[in-house]
Amino acid sequence: MGAWHMALDLDSTEGHLELPFRFDVTGGPEALNLVIHNQDEAITVDSVSFRGDSIRIRMPFFDSEFLGALKGDSAFQGVWINHYKGPDYRIPFLATAGAQPRFPGATTAPSIDLSGDWEVHFTHADDPDQDEPAIGIFTQDKGQVKGSFATPSGDLRFLEGVITGDSLFLSTFNGSMAYLFRAAIHGDSLSGDFHSGHRWAQPWYAVRNPHFTLPDDESMTKLNPDHPVAFSFPGVDGHVHSSSDEQYKGKVVVLDIMGTWCPNCLDEARMLQEFQQKYQAQGLEVVSLCFERGTDDAKALEAIRRFGERLGITYSLLYAGQATKENVAQALPFIDRLKAYPTTLIIGRDGRVGHIYTGIYGPGTGARYIRFKERMENAIVQLLNTPAERQ
Repeated sequence: MGAWHMALDLDSTEGHLELPFRFDVTGGPEALNLVIHNQDEAITVDSVSFRGDSIRIRMPFFDSEFLGALKGDSAFQGVWINHYKGPDYRIPFLATAGAQPRFPGATTAPSIDLSGDWEVHFTHADDPDQDEPAIGIFTQDKGQVKGSFATPSGDLRFLEGVITGDSLFLSTFNGSMAYLFRAAIHGDSLSGDFHSGHRWAQPWYAVRNPHFTLPDDESMTKLNPDHPVAFSFPGVDGHVHSSSDEQYKGKVVVLDIMGTWCPNCLDEARMLQEFQQKYQAQGLEVVSLCFERGTDDAKALEAIRRFGERLGITYSLLYAGQATKENVAQALPFIDRLKAYPTTLIIGRDGRVGHIYTGIYGPGTGARYIRFKERMENAIVQLLNTPAERQ
């Protein structure tokens, strides 16, 4: 019981490289839970099982798990397996009992404060011309740093870390994302590397710039005028649901293109469920088209069903097939090119698309999430208040 610390061993070519996070163990022997902490996010993990000295921990939303062995009462170690990336994707871990800081921190408050917005560029060492822009959003309390990176396709969710000396360390783990950021601090600039699991590493740099902006998320995705906006896919109830169904006629429809493997889609699903409950009586219908990883349709439908149950979703979740470029292009001919999960269309009572949102500013982005949510809600309310013949 109590506080624990886990470190994933990313086995960097530079030497030992750890991705740390904190969790609490709660409950009793018959109902043991873990609560993983990332900044303001708390993830309850309720699938923990034992066989002798072996332990298995399955993540609640994403297809990954920890397999390990107990080392007395104060440690266990093993491997984290991310099934989305194949059976060979295994990262060693060590978990130890006791309240420990996420990262070893400085004993005194640092002289620099990183709070604010930063212009960020993720680069490619083998192709200097490739550049992925982002906004670094940081808040700092003494040496503790929280924040996220907003990108044109979505944010990197809840990051937590520390400044020690002239270095910044941030990490997050949610069962899908296993991210570690490191950077050297040079006054009002940062330079470092970004590790995603043990297979991906990318340089990045940043400068303090509160005026830096990303492409407009309401103009990035274009419709194909040669195809009407329509859908017809099976739901977890075993029935095919189509845009021509009576359920959607004369309604404002929020059409969410997502996947249950996508952490940003998890954030948006929670938001859309709020809208469904708040505005369904006024004529709102939310429907999600789920593009899933893997080739097993039965497993995909079970993942969608489990996703909906865990979130308490009352709107329709439909299985649109595999999340491949070819399948998405065939399933969604009305979109010129899908650029991000989630992508959200808001359709008026007359069947015309009023707004398209590419990606999401999620809760990890703080005030940007509030503004994003307000924009989408205002667009929904405007269309609900507009009769079909006037749209």
